[in-house]
Amino acid sequence: MVESPVKKAFLSTIQADLACTPFLMRRLHEYIIPGIFRIPREGIVIHFQLIRMYASPNHQILEHCVALGLAWIDMTVTTASDEILSTKKANKGKVPTLKDIRKWLADQDHGVLLDMLMEQVQEDGRLRETLLLKIASENARGIDITAYRAGIRNAFHPGGFVDYYGMGDYAAGINEEIAKIDRLFAAGFAEETVILCEYALDQASQAIGEVDDSDGDFSYIGERLQELHLAACREAKPAPVALAKRLFDFETSGSDLDIFSGAAETYQPVLGKEGLAEYRRLAEAEWAKVPAKIKGDDSGDFGRRYAITRIMESLAKADGDIDGLIAIKKRDLSSPRRFLDIARIFKDAKRYDEALAWAEKGLLSFKERPDNDLRDFLAGEYHRRKRHDEAYGLYRIQFCEHPVLECYKKYIGYAKEVKREEMARGDALAWLRQEIEREKKASKRPYWQGKPDHSRLVEIFLWEKDVEAAWQEAQAGDCRDGLWRELARLREKYHPTDAVGVYQRLVEPVIERKKNDAYEEAAGMIGKIQALMNVQGKAKEFKLYLADVRLRHKPKRNLMKLLEKF
Repeated sequence: MVESPVKKAFLSTIQADLACTPFLMRRLHEYIIPGIFRIPREGIVIHFQLIRMYASPNHQILEHCVALGLAWIDMTVTTASDEILSTKKANKGKVPTLKDIRKWLADQDHGVLLDMLMEQVQEDGRLRETLLLKIASENARGIDITAYRAGIRNAFHPGGFVDYYGMGDYAAGINEEIAKIDRLFAAGFAEETVILCEYALDQASQAIGEVDDSDGDFSYIGERLQELHLAACREAKPAPVALAKRLFDFETSGSDLDIFSGAAETYQPVLGKEGLAEYRRLAEAEWAKVPAKIKGDDSGDFGRRYAITRIMESLAKADGDIDGLIAIKKRDLSSPRRFLDIARIFKDAKRYDEALAWAEKGLLSFKERPDNDLRDFLAGEYHRRKRHDEAYGLYRIQFCEHPVLECYKKYIGYAKEVKREEMARGDALAWLRQEIEREKKASKRPYWQGKPDHSRLVEIFLWEKDVEAAWQEAQAGDCRDGLWRELARLREKYHPTDAVGVYQRLVEPVIERKKNDAYEEAAGMIGKIQALMNVQGKAKEFKLYLADVRLRHKPKRNLMKLLEKF
């Protein structure tokens, strides 16, 4: 069977024109895959779509594409296509150009051209959409917004839960509908764009619970729709009062998408005085329904309450009304953090006495679960007034309750400021040693705490850059493996024997994890052991050590391969 010139050209250019194949191979199971094959020189373009295939990535996508392309050629490339290629021979190598195509089209009958165009319109959705928009812009009836809504609805609700692996196709479908709205806006249909953006955002709010949005596709979709909506509102200039109500309803809906957050500020030029007044009226009416919350009160619709609180705060900030903002904050005093928020507002306004009073009130109200950020704020206010003993006491109590490095840093840091470093350091280390002894003597401990050791002391000495003291503590009371490794690294230069001993001990539990990454980690430590022992002139001892490791772990073939380099 003689192959057509089209087939020959197609097959001769497959490799060059499938540059996207690696991408297709990676995402075969996830995307609708477009395939475009160009036959250079002859100017013929074969375009088809490889509809989503439920196949594993091991299948040969290239074979599917080639087979489909050849089948397309057999079905659609007519004698006319072959005539274009054969013209090349008849005209002694002359290659048809766009000018030739234009001339050929100009010579055709109007009916032939109309039939060709209508056939393309049926197959090409983008072309069909472009022509419909052009017709609508010249037609008083406008566009068929119902069709746009149906497309949006179907894109957001394909039926059933969309898992992580289906999100690529799903998001691509939604983004195509948004692209249609964007093109609608570009064609001058701003009012329709506003309507469709709001419809799409409503659909998105309903759909977000039906998908696995681990990669945050919905955040991008929401941002894109809101940006388009704002641009369309600037053009369409919708009725400000009605727009204010719609924006307010979206913002207080409690949607996970945070739709139109901060709308009063963002849409201020569009809303104008009339729209902003309506927005404020709606906010104040809703705010009047929000009950006060006190300690221990976890009731109420958190999403809607949060939204209306944020709106009221933004309005107060826009007005520069500090007392109004404080009044809003006072509506919720259910946690120490709320008191701290109020204290910070007073401090920023340079109303320091009120800031101190609210910080003290918050600490007093939550004695059983004090907040350390609130303590830090209060300590700062005490320091401002030179009440150093009270500030010092707040940092000390934090360390006593949680004798860890971060609290130690804060305690010693403030002690330096008030020239009490030596006293504070001795006090903190003594307290921590007592705490460790209490933990060792305790008959019962939470399972997650593990065996008490000197890790916290080691961390403190390492932070103070006292490596020798840290080493002694580790020797005396053990510590976490990560700290042992850091100690070994720090002792490599001047105490290589100590470092070798640590690395040799740490290698074993790493190997016992029996994972390839663990074997690589173990091999890295063995490499350090080799280097350190060679420096000490112990190359023979290293060979004995390596032989022992190989003997004990011989069944671990992947580890053995890594050890071949030593």
